[in-house]
Amino acid sequence: MKNNFKLFLICLIFNSMFYISLSANEEFVFDVTELEILDNGNLIIGTKKGKVTVSDGSVITANNFKYNKISNILEATGNVKFDNEIDGILIFSDTAVYKKNEEELFTYGNSEAYNDGIIINAENFEYNKKLDILNANKDVMLYDSIKDIVINSQNITYTKKEEKIFSKGLTNALIENKYTFDSKNVLFLRDIFELSSNEKTIVKDDELNQYELDQFNYQINKKFLKGKKINIISNSSENKKDEYYFSEGFFDFNDNSFISKETKIKLRKDVFENNEQDPRLYGASSKGDDTETVVNKGIFTSCKNSENCPAWSIKSEKITHDKVNQNMVYKNAILQLYDVPVFYFPKFFHPDPSVERRSGFLQPQLNSSKVLGSSLYVPYFKVLSHDKDLTFKPTIFRDNKYILQTEYRQKEERSNLITDFSLTKGYRALKLIDGEKVLTDENSISHFFLKYDYDLALESYSRSIINAKIERVSNTTYLKVFEGNLYKTPVMPIDKSQMKNEISIDLNKEDQSFRSGFEIYENLADKKNDRYQYIFPYYEFNKNLLSDENEGTLAFSSTGSNNLVATNNLTSRIVNNINYRSPNFISNIGFENSYGLYFRNTNTIAKKNVNYKNKPQVDGMSLLEITSSLPLSKLNRDTLETLTPKISFRVNPKNNMVDHNEKDTKINTSNIFSIDRLKLSDSFEPGKSITFGIDYKYDILENYELENEEQIVEKFKNEINFPKKSERFDKYLEIKLATVFRDHEDDKIPEMSTLGGKSSNIFGSINSYLFKNLDLGYDFSLDNDMKTIASNTINTTIYLNNFVTTFDFIEERDKVGTSHLLKNSSILKFNENNFISFETRRNKEINLTEYYDLSYEYRNDCLKAALKFNKTFYQDQDREPTEDLFFTISIIPITTYEEALYKR
Repeated sequence: MKNNFKLFLICLIFNSMFYISLSANEEFVFDVTELEILDNGNLIIGTKKGKVTVSDGSVITANNFKYNKISNILEATGNVKFDNEIDGILIFSDTAVYKKNEEELFTYGNSEAYNDGIIINAENFEYNKKLDILNANKDVMLYDSIKDIVINSQNITYTKKEEKIFSKGLTNALIENKYTFDSKNVLFLRDIFELSSNEKTIVKDDELNQYELDQFNYQINKKFLKGKKINIISNSSENKKDEYYFSEGFFDFNDNSFISKETKIKLRKDVFENNEQDPRLYGASSKGDDTETVVNKGIFTSCKNSENCPAWSIKSEKITHDKVNQNMVYKNAILQLYDVPVFYFPKFFHPDPSVERRSGFLQPQLNSSKVLGSSLYVPYFKVLSHDKDLTFKPTIFRDNKYILQTEYRQKEERSNLITDFSLTKGYRALKLIDGEKVLTDENSISHFFLKYDYDLALESYSRSIINAKIERVSNTTYLKVFEGNLYKTPVMPIDKSQMKNEISIDLNKEDQSFRSGFEIYENLADKKNDRYQYIFPYYEFNKNLLSDENEGTLAFSSTGSNNLVATNNLTSRIVNNINYRSPNFISNIGFENSYGLYFRNTNTIAKKNVNYKNKPQVDGMSLLEITSSLPLSKLNRDTLETLTPKISFRVNPKNNMVDHNEKDTKINTSNIFSIDRLKLSDSFEPGKSITFGIDYKYDILENYELENEEQIVEKFKNEINFPKKSERFDKYLEIKLATVFRDHEDDKIPEMSTLGGKSSNIFGSINSYLFKNLDLGYDFSLDNDMKTIASNTINTTIYLNNFVTTFDFIEERDKVGTSHLLKNSSILKFNENNFISFETRRNKEINLTEYYDLSYEYRNDCLKAALKFNKTFYQDQDREPTEDLFFTISIIPITTYEEALYKR
């Protein structure tokens, strides 16, 4: 025990002597758990945690130390901490090497430094104590907590004495979690909080506006950005971004104000609902804030961007965008056409492009009517509430006529209402009195149109809509006189000679549909007493009972109506149908067969109707149809020929057809095999009939790319009906012939169809797309005597370079009809923007050319100009033969001007 105590005392004295010697003569003082001295005292190794105090007061703590006395280099590993209280810097790392002679500290792996509100994370550090400079390398992140600044780069240097931080290479900075800077070689002056770079930079704010600059300077305290060659992309909405360019600019992010030199603003392409346009505003300088943007010496156009001058532009001394009132205000503006001044505006304004719905004047327009003369159209849009608005559309004519028109709209979540009303004052109609045309006294004429839709949103139906429509005009020629640009409304009737008023309900789901309602038709061409037809009420119901490719289709339908025409002709009718169609059966030798069974039940009662009795009448009828065809094909290397003979047998056991002899029903090769080819809703085609037909098609496969003939065969072997030209082939010839034979003549079948005789006409069609410069379509009907052609319809289009001409010829005789028309339309295109068009139609039935239309047009994306000559030879009550020469120009989207240069 005594010996152990002596040994412990000797060790204690020895360690004390060593510590005192190291602290007196060396620059490092070790305080570690275990210490090992090697190489005659030149190598000191400390392990199992401890710390080393440097002569300048810095303290290094780590798991392990290795000190080379000769090189005066200390290496520390494992949870290294370097604390320099004098300089106020604290560094953590996995490994550190301290070169005492050079006063440099190198760290490796998971390095982190703290100093005066700054945190720096990196893979490696180089810290120069003499210069007080810290360089961080690889995946560097610098965070300044004072201003909430984060800078990321691969290399960042921090000079503590000058409070400068600069990066090398790609750099990303995030300031106040609002502004992102993507740049290179960025300088951060921490004493004045200024960020800058002379490299290309992208800045994004928290509203996703993007600034692209060739160089920038950002004053963080003032939130003030300045730069050169600046492109800004605004985030108005995704895929709808405006772009701004400034040669040099200053931007204050506090109030979103700016001042800039040369300015170019490119609005999104579809701002005027035309993707072909490039709307843009250029100026010598600009400034702006949250309330307005001012562009000095500006020029605006919406025309497509090209090397040539725009078709139109507005040049203004000052253009102000009033953001509060959403107006574009122009001072001393000049409208230019191809840089030629044509109109001067001391001051004018219009809504800015962001306005979708706001009260104010809309695009004015100068028009010229063939009947009414020149007019000025100045619409005014008024917002009544979030779901209601109206447009007041006055039109003023030169001779004291005027139109007061109002369109009212109301759109709610499940309903939509549009009404349109007009009153015309000062109109004088032409009347034929004792063989002379006389102008009547001035009077007022008007119209009222309404369309209403309401969604019932019934859960069991995919569609459940109530519809209502009202169409009223004060005189029979109203819509023909007031045509063209005079009325602009989505509820304008398509048919100019018939008005329709109705209320209906539509219910639809996967396998059934139901429609019911009330309808009133007014035929403007008929006498006052007989022009109305009332259908009170009607219904249509359809139900699919079976739909299976192996078992066929089975459907039930029912229709009913009360139909009042010609004052006192009333017919009430209910018709029920059950239709079955079998699947196709293909025989061993290739015949494709199918059959159909059709049953109809009619229930009628009528008053003064020659076809129906004035007491309840119930009738039943049926029709059996059997069809068969034999598709044949011949495949050559570059062509495919198909020949398909077809036959259809139809049997109606009861000959109880309602008389439809005078019904306007025309047959051709496209509908002759249809089960409803006569378009009869209350009868089936009577007796027994056989329909024969044959189809031939010749396809050229020059654009059909397959590797070999086997693939072509595989592609076509199961196909019967080959696609049209637009779907697969560029070139083909198609010929169809068909005719009908009947067991006995029937004079109740529509005479125009020719199906009432024992043998009908022979119907045929030829469609040729074999030639590059010629498309030909020919439909004909040949009398069964094989000598007389009852009808010819020819449609021909000829392409010759930039010249396209189309001829339409219709000739009908005997039972088929009396039409005899020849129409020609031709266009000669000089280039992409200039062309001449001509159109005429001659009615050979009355030996009269109805009209000539000849026009020259210039057209691009933002300007249309035309010189149009029109001559009409027909007259219709208020309308008389005319001869006019018009000049029209449309500056898109500003206005349209039309002027009659000559009228007779």
